[in-house]
Amino acid sequence: MPNFMILFIIFVSLSLGIRYSIFTAVIAGVVKDSFGVGVFGIHSFSFIVCAYLTILFKKYVYHVTSFSSRLLLVFIIVVSNVVIQFFLKFMFGSVSVRDALRHVLLPEVVMTLIVANFTFERLKACASRLFA
Repeated sequence: MPNFMILFIIFVSLSLGIRYSIFTAVIAGVVKDSFGVGVFGIHSFSFIVCAYLTILFKKYVYHVTSFSSRLLLVFIIVVSNVVIQFFLKFMFGSVSVRDALRHVLLPEVVMTLIVANFTFERLKACASRLFA
């Protein structure tokens, strides 16, 4: 299942900046933590770190018109999100590394990369209608 919240945080970070992306990450994290099972705050923390990482990698990896740099940025942020959540869940309970790689990391990265460009185009169209 693709991670649309990470894509939305990346889009807000790229288009509006760090202040709005941190706010978006907190709201998305609270919503995801509210409906999830486990320790409250794991998604909030990982989304906030991903918002900061997006700004950091935006300087070094992302080029505005490049499709491949956008996918590379999404790949880095999604992998970072899964790794952060894995380590936080590992601290609070037992998590298998093999199961996390096979059943969480690989499907989430692949599906998020598949829908990333379409999602960014739709979010760009919505933002242009809102701010036009």
